[in-house]
Amino acid sequence: MHFIALRHVPMKTLIIIPAHNEEESLPGLLRELSGLGYDTLVVNDASSDRTAAVAAAHGSPVATLPANLGIGGAVQTGFKYAVRHNYDVAVQLDGDAQHNPVWLDNVLAPIRDGRADCVIGSRYTKEGFDVDYKTSFPRRMGMHFSTGILMMATGLHITDTTSGFRALNRKAFTYFATDYPVEHPEAEALCMLHRAGFRITEVPVKMRGRAAGESLFTMSKAALYPYRVILGFIGLAIKKRKIPR
Repeated sequence: MHFIALRHVPMKTLIIIPAHNEEESLPGLLRELSGLGYDTLVVNDASSDRTAAVAAAHGSPVATLPANLGIGGAVQTGFKYAVRHNYDVAVQLDGDAQHNPVWLDNVLAPIRDGRADCVIGSRYTKEGFDVDYKTSFPRRMGMHFSTGILMMATGLHITDTTSGFRALNRKAFTYFATDYPVEHPEAEALCMLHRAGFRITEVPVKMRGRAAGESLFTMSKAALYPYRVILGFIGLAIKKRKIPR
């Protein structure tokens, strides 16, 4: 696995950082991003700590939500911002700093080359399986479950369906600006894109452990995860397909 060095026509790119109580993780992540030439937006998902103040102190625009909407609502807020400010590409990087910005060019390359509308940064591709990445048993089971459900529903084989490290071109994030899953959106969002005819691919990345704080994916949430995913896919099956403009 290697980094891709690109020489390209600049595309206006927004890094969307959903964050809930990430005051300890954000400074390092924003420092890493500061020299790369990308715009950032920290979506403060009703944090009870200093997430918004820390983000602003590091020079990032902040969108603060009035209530805790979860990852889906936070990311969709970023997509709406990207549409409103005429970005060409939107990239999600989680506020816990597990997504290392050194892999941004790899994730962006298929969009810049016109080969994909949505790109997933995957820990589990054959070309770059990340043997060093450790995850909990409940989360690992959730990954396998969502991968299986997505394959049954669409025929797509995505090795890392729960990865939040993903990039979308303008047409794809505009599609999501008006309709995006709320709870555990990653696999359901891929199903929506596939049904609408968008091109999806994945590229190898390496991720790192959470910089600080605790994961919001608790045992109780892990137990409910399969049911929520199934309900989401059932909802998609009965909902009228939205055609992108």
